[in-house]
Amino acid sequence: MMQKQDKIYIYGRHAVEEALLNYPQAMDLVLSSHPMTSDLIALAKEYKIRLEKLNKDSMPRGVEKDAIHQGYIGRISLENLVKPYNEFIENLPVTPDTALVVFGEVQDPQNVGAIIRSAAGFGISGVLIPEHNQAQINGTVVKVSAGMAFRVPLVRIGNVNATLKDLKERGFWIYGLDGEAKQSLSTEKFEAASVIVLGNENLGIREKTLENCDIPLAIPMNKNCESLNVAASGAVALYAWSIKHPKALKGKK
Repeated sequence: MMQKQDKIYIYGRHAVEEALLNYPQAMDLVLSSHPMTSDLIALAKEYKIRLEKLNKDSMPRGVEKDAIHQGYIGRISLENLVKPYNEFIENLPVTPDTALVVFGEVQDPQNVGAIIRSAAGFGISGVLIPEHNQAQINGTVVKVSAGMAFRVPLVRIGNVNATLKDLKERGFWIYGLDGEAKQSLSTEKFEAASVIVLGNENLGIREKTLENCDIPLAIPMNKNCESLNVAASGAVALYAWSIKHPKALKGKK
C-alpha cells in the first residue's frame, strides 16, 4: 500500500550523487561523512540544500540501522520526484520508439528498484506506479535502482485499468507479461508505442487488467525452469523491446 508521505530518505553515495545531479530541486538535506566534490557542493548551494555532517551513531528517523549508506544520506520530496500522470502524458511524444512500464501490484521494493534500473538501461520513457496495492518509492527502491530512479520519469497513477484505457486512446499497444500466454515475446515486433504491464510476484497480472491488454506475452523458457521473478522477467521484456528500437538506447528521443 502507498505510504502517504511527502519526503523520504535515500542512502548510498551513488544514489545521493545521482539525486543531486538529476533532481536537485527535489532535495532539501544531504548528510555526509565524506568530503563532497566542489561541483556537488555548488549544486547544493544553488538549490539551497542543507549540507550536514552525518553522525553514524544517530541515524535519521526512517533510515534503518542496517541500511548500507556508505556515509551518504539525502532527503528528497516525492512531490517533486514522482510526476502526476496527466502532467506527464500530455508532454510525452508518442512514437513507435516510446515505451512505458506499468506496475500491477508489485509488492517488493527490491523488484521495483531493479525494474526501474532496467527501464533506464533500455530506454523506457516512464515507469507508472499505482497508488494502491503497490510498493512505493522509498530508500530501498532508490538504492536498488543504483540511482536510476533519477534518470527515468516516475509517474503516479490511480486506477491501472483506467490508465491503460487512456493509453490505448493515445495510440499505445498494451502488452502484459503472462506465463500462460500463447504468443511469445520473441516473436513480437513492437511496431507501435508500447506499454509493458508487470504483475504481482505471486499472482501475476490481475484478470481485469489482463483483459485490458491487447497482447499477452510469454517469455520462452527451458522446461526445467518454471518461471523468472518479476524483476528478471521485466528485464528480459524490456531488452526484447529495445532490440526493435535501438534509437531508444541513444538517450532522449
